[in-house]
Amino acid sequence: MAFAGAMQAAPVKATVKSVSGTVEFAPPGSTSFSALQKGQELAIGSTVRTGDDGKTVIVTTPGTAIEVGNGSNLKINDLAYAKSGSTVTQQKAHLELTSGVVSALIDHNTPKVTDFSIQTPQGAAAARGTFYAVYVINGKTYVGVKNGKVGAMASGGGI
Repeated sequence: MAFAGAMQAAPVKATVKSVSGTVEFAPPGSTSFSALQKGQELAIGSTVRTGDDGKTVIVTTPGTAIEVGNGSNLKINDLAYAKSGSTVTQQKAHLELTSGVVSALIDHNTPKVTDFSIQTPQGAAAARGTFYAVYVINGKTYVGVKNGKVGAMASGGGI
């Protein structure tokens, strides 16, 4: 049961900040892809794929951005954000990377209220205020951390 004064995070849409090369998206529930445009909003359930020459920067929630590198396939599974006054009370981004690379820059000022994870075929990598990258290459998952701490959990076999 939630407290009466608790602020529940509301679903949000991601915003595309830049696109270069071949980048396409499919809206939730669709397998039909079209060109992704700068400024476009992506709803929960959208899939983004990049060609060999493509990459895009997407703001998932305020203060959190990802770069989807070339040859990638990424699905947005969940996004939510809540603020009380000027204080962020919750932010969530759950992404699913089936191939390619995603680099994530997460607001280091909100680690206790941030729930950010990237699911891969082998497991998940989660962070609470850091800069890290997740790669899925030839069916194997790799996690690189530039700054901060990231937890990785295998699903079924190991990362």
